[in-house]
Amino acid sequence: MTLATPRDLFVHELSDTLSAEKIILKVLGAMVKETNRPELKQAFEHHREETEQQIANVEAVFKQLGEKPEKTLCFAADGLRKEHDALKEEKPKGLVLELGLLGGAGKTEHYEIASYTMLVQMATDLGETECAKLLRENLAQEVETAKKVDGFAKQIGMEAKTEAAAKTS
Repeated sequence: MTLATPRDLFVHELSDTLSAEKIILKVLGAMVKETNRPELKQAFEHHREETEQQIANVEAVFKQLGEKPEKTLCFAADGLRKEHDALKEEKPKGLVLELGLLGGAGKTEHYEIASYTMLVQMATDLGETECAKLLRENLAQEVETAKKVDGFAKQIGMEAKTEAAAKTS
């Protein structure tokens, strides 16, 4: 597709975001299985369900625009997936695994926040108010999830700090 107009770019960026969400959905499924902490399993599963809704919202934006998504690969989300795979290859256990998963989740949330912030602005600029509304819903969920990830990371980080201190005592 030639990117000749702002609308062309909007459709392209929406396609990229749809690709990202589908990649993230698969990684979240793996993360649910990898963690042993019930509260993280529940959080990752909840975010997986939200991601399914976010995919539906992006697909609804395409319908409102009368467009079809481009066949594209989101290189950023694919890179985050590869980082997750590399973490698994190192076979971390316990707190190290949990912190690694949360680190990847945090990076992913910030990427998604940046993407949806841009998409909301583009939709608004193009006068696509209903599209902007759906994209704002996704953005709000991503912001909330980022806060939860940060909270879990702080909690588990404190556990790791306490554990390390106990070993040096």
